[in-house]
Amino acid sequence: MNALNFNNEYREFLNDVKDNLIAQIKSKGLNATGYAANTLRVVANQKLEAELRGPKYLKYLQTGVGSQPKHIGAKFINALMEWISAKPNIQPNPKQTIKQLAFAIGNSIVKNGTSIKRGRKGISVSQAIKESKTKLLKDMGQKMRIDFTNGLKVKRR
Repeated sequence: MNALNFNNEYREFLNDVKDNLIAQIKSKGLNATGYAANTLRVVANQKLEAELRGPKYLKYLQTGVGSQPKHIGAKFINALMEWISAKPNIQPNPKQTIKQLAFAIGNSIVKNGTSIKRGRKGISVSQAIKESKTKLLKDMGQKMRIDFTNGLKVKRR
């Protein structure tokens, strides 16, 4: 049996959370360009044992984007154009450019919010953590000969 190494266990836990989030992104059809799933990563550094990092917009895959009285910036339009290019079922009509379609979609988001904000189920970071935590506790318990799942009991050899 391997000796317990909390740093490794924590990294494995974060990798489990990452894999769970990637599976959610794909199963919910939120992986148009692949950027969110492909950029999620576990990073170890000297101050923190490890942390899970991803793109800033990952939070919107969980909460959505509400209608906001803000203008549409170039970064937003460029991201929408990339998203449109990755979605074969969403294409501009013959008299419309991809940029014009991106502006139309952007205006709709500003006016109505995204489908996740309007009720479609997005990803759940808390669900990924909960599912991964159970596995972490089970793995650690096996290594420490402790049963965490049915109360705190020491296992006999």
